[in-house]
Amino acid sequence: MKGRIISQITPQNKMVAVNNKFGNTNIASQQGTTRVLFDSIQFQGQQEFRFFENAGSKQYPFTNIGAEGNRLNVGETFVIEKIYFGILTTDADTGAVTNFDSLFNLAPYDLKGEMSFQIANNQVIKQLPLDMFVQPALNCTAVNQQDTAFDTFTDIVIPPLLEYILSVRLAYSAVPQEPTYLVCFIEGSAGILAPQTTF
Repeated sequence: MKGRIISQITPQNKMVAVNNKFGNTNIASQQGTTRVLFDSIQFQGQQEFRFFENAGSKQYPFTNIGAEGNRLNVGETFVIEKIYFGILTTDADTGAVTNFDSLFNLAPYDLKGEMSFQIANNQVIKQLPLDMFVQPALNCTAVNQQDTAFDTFTDIVIPPLLEYILSVRLAYSAVPQEPTYLVCFIEGSAGILAPQTTF
């Protein structure tokens, strides 16, 4: 069983408090929701992947980010509560998705490296080892033997209009035979614009 520290501060409280410090006092009046943002970058022998940086130029199924790119719109905010990765494979001729799986189920992608996260050029996660996203036994927040999602110990708030980038540096990389992408997911509580009312 995983132990939890019980706190009076909820992700929603943290969103409101951080946005208040930026003078964005209307966040408490916006619609609360749950969001999952993801971005994909193709393996092409590079050792650094900068997720969300150019997401506005991609389309689904490689990202679910819109034209706003790696900035939330006015009236939106996001608390990162969980981070995880997957592998997406496409057909070289048609571009159709042929497979999607977690890193845990794909032994050839036993990635060695580290992950960092920046908001407006301020580092908020520094050099987190990738091992926990590949091997659940090394994931201190795992709840079962296949859980490779990392629960952040600190609720990380992304305010509106500030750029965010999740970077992964690998010790080694390769070029797979078929088009293969590393996919990064961030999920958590969020606020979206509610021009009329909230539910």
